[in-house]
Amino acid sequence: MSTDLTTLVLPDGELVTEPPVLAEYRLNPYTQETAAEGQPIAVVFATSVADVQTTLQFATTHHIPVVTQGARTSIANGAAGLDGSILLNLSRLNHIVALQPENQTAVVEAGVLNGDLDQAARKVGYFYAPDPGSKPISTIGGNIATNAGGMASLKYGTTRENVLGLKVVLADGRLLELGGATFKNNASYDLTDLFIGSEGTLGVVVEATVRLRPIPFGDTVTGLATFADVHALTHAVQVLQASGVNPSMLEVLNRVSIEALDEYEGIDLGGRGEQALLIFQLDVAVAGALDLVDDLLRKAGAQTIDVTSDPARTATIIKIRQDIFAAGAQYGRLIVEDIAVPLGQLAIVADRAEAIAAKHGQRLLLLGHAGDGNLHPDIILESKDGALPAEMQAYIDELLPFVISVGGTVSAEHGIGTIKKKWVPQQLSPAVQTLQQQIKAVFDPTGILNPGRKF
Repeated sequence: MSTDLTTLVLPDGELVTEPPVLAEYRLNPYTQETAAEGQPIAVVFATSVADVQTTLQFATTHHIPVVTQGARTSIANGAAGLDGSILLNLSRLNHIVALQPENQTAVVEAGVLNGDLDQAARKVGYFYAPDPGSKPISTIGGNIATNAGGMASLKYGTTRENVLGLKVVLADGRLLELGGATFKNNASYDLTDLFIGSEGTLGVVVEATVRLRPIPFGDTVTGLATFADVHALTHAVQVLQASGVNPSMLEVLNRVSIEALDEYEGIDLGGRGEQALLIFQLDVAVAGALDLVDDLLRKAGAQTIDVTSDPARTATIIKIRQDIFAAGAQYGRLIVEDIAVPLGQLAIVADRAEAIAAKHGQRLLLLGHAGDGNLHPDIILESKDGALPAEMQAYIDELLPFVISVGGTVSAEHGIGTIKKKWVPQQLSPAVQTLQQQIKAVFDPTGILNPGRKF
C-alpha cells in the first residue's frame, strides 16, 4: 500500500518525490563496495528543526523507515536509501549558530561542513581538531554519526572527545538537549556520548556544541622517515611517543603506498627500496625538539630522515599524506578498509594484511594512523565498477577475523553501515548485542531509524 505523502506538510523545508532526485540521493557515492540499494519514496530537505520533527512524527505514525543524510560521504553505505524509506537530508541545516571563543566552543547545525567550521574558528584564534580525510566535504552531523577521526586524533581525540552537547530529535519527534557547553558534566548518564557513533539509529542530531582548541604557539616540526619494514617503523613510533615530544601525527604507509605517491606526486620517496614510510608532526615543538626527533629516528633504524620546521616544506609533506587516496585511485578502484588494533599488534596485523593480500593476489595500499593503532589496509582493483571479485572478498573474510582475534575492531572511524554489519556478531558478545537492541528500542520503539544498519 502506498503512503499518501500529501499529508506530510513541512513547516519550512522541501519534500521531493521526483525519480531523478530519488535516484541520485539513494546512493552513497563514496561507498566503493557495490551494495544493493533500496528505492526511497521521498527526500526531505530539512531547513529547520521543525522539519525534522514533522518528518519523524509522520514516519512513526505510518511506520516508514527514515535514513538521515548529510553530505552522503559514507564509506560504509550507512546513509543510502532503503526500500520505502524517506531520506531525511540535513545538508541545508548548515549554519554556524555561534562561535564562542570565550567558552572555547562553537554551536553548529548538523549540515555544517567540518572544514568550514575549522576555517571560521581559525579567524578567531582557534581550530576544530577532528580532521577526517573527508574534512572539506563531510558534515559535522555525519562526523558525529560515525565518530570520525583523522590524523590529529592521536593528540586531540576523535569527534567524541570534541563534542560537548547535542540537540537530537527522537523518532517520535521529541527534541532532546543533551550535555552543554561545559567541559565537565556529571548530572546525568552520558547520553551525548551514546549518540556519537550511533549512525542515525537512535535519533537525528540537528545541532552540536563542539570544543574549539587554541591555535598552538611555537614552531611546528614535521617530517618523513623511511624504514626497512613496518616493524622498524612501529619501534620508531613507540620511541617517539615515549620521548615526551607529544606528536600530533604519526602516519604509516607501506611500499605500495610509497610507489603510488612517487608516481602521483612526481617525487622519489622509495628509490632506495624503502618498505615503510612514517609521516609525523609535532604541532607544538619545544626548543631542541627537531634535533631530538632526528636523533631518535636514527637510533630507531630510520634509513632516510627529512625533518623540517619550514612552513612551505611542512605543507608539502602534509599534502603527500593527504594525497594518498588519490594516488592509490590512479590505478583503478580503491576499496577502503578501516580497522584498529592494540598498539603492540600494529606491525603483526600489517604483516598479516600483506600476507593475506599476496595470498589472494590483491594489491595492498596500507596506510593509517600508527600512533593510535588505526590502519586502512586498502585494496586497489583495476576494475572501477561491478561487484567485488571473489579474491577481494576472500581477503576481507580472512583479514577481519584475524583483526578481531588480536583484540581489534572492524571499524575505527568509518562506521558499520551495511558493509560491515555481518562482522559485528563476531566482535561483540551476544549479551552486548542484545543490550544494543534494547537501547535502540528505548529511543526508537518502532524501529524506523536507519533500520538494518549498525547492528
